[in-house]
Amino acid sequence: MFKRADHILERKKRLFHEKELHVVSFRWKGFTPVLEAFDDGDITGIDLGILDLNVSKEKTCVGSFEEGYTPCPENRVVSLFNQCQECASSWIPKLECIFEPSGCEGCPGGSCQEEHTVYLAFHDRYPKIGMTRKERIKQRMIEQGADAYALLATLENRLEAREEERSLSKRLGISQRTAGDKILRRMSRKLDRSGIVTAYEGVKNRVSVGELKFLSEYPLSEPLRAVPRPRPTAGIHRGVMVGIKGRYLIYDSSGLQALDLSDLPGRRMRLRY
Repeated sequence: MFKRADHILERKKRLFHEKELHVVSFRWKGFTPVLEAFDDGDITGIDLGILDLNVSKEKTCVGSFEEGYTPCPENRVVSLFNQCQECASSWIPKLECIFEPSGCEGCPGGSCQEEHTVYLAFHDRYPKIGMTRKERIKQRMIEQGADAYALLATLENRLEAREEERSLSKRLGISQRTAGDKILRRMSRKLDRSGIVTAYEGVKNRVSVGELKFLSEYPLSEPLRAVPRPRPTAGIHRGVMVGIKGRYLIYDSSGLQALDLSDLPGRRMRLRY
């Protein structure tokens, strides 16, 4: 009797396949989320509809994307950034400049020297101020899961944009970040469009601001039935996928759970399918 039960269990196990991948990027292509991993010498897309993942705690450099993809030669452990300095050097001379641009004299260039935009973004009626390269403003808003946005200023480089961002944040009393728990709570409520317009008009009465634009094509049906519970990235994620907005994948597993997809690059992920 027990021998037969073991045989059936082993047969069921063989119906599944497991593969370990090194996640190298999460991005949005328009309103389509794209998760990519390095597998058998090539970059492959991961089907986000298959939610049976075991994610590592440790992160290692995602490699270089200059002229194709090259894995990190040293497989360096990383923490704050997804790349080591060597692999990132083709697009930014100092990784620290992502958050705190220094405008170093004699900087060879890179993305720091491109035009940047300071923006006003809304998660429901809650505003935040931020900055990004001018050419990717809409993409940045989608990455953040913003419900609406407007432009505040365009500057010649990243350092000037960061300084203007800080100045406007202080002047208007608007934060430069929106907490994840506030973003998740908003998903369980109907969008307050009139509240967004009122908040926007309040800013418009104080400083010059561009047209208010709404974003509503995310692959997530809102409002959700409950507030999703944020889960630690490392560990097992198994359940029914509900949808994706910004950096959060929402899935149902004894209640709604939230996985931060932006925290996956650099981690090893065992995918069961």
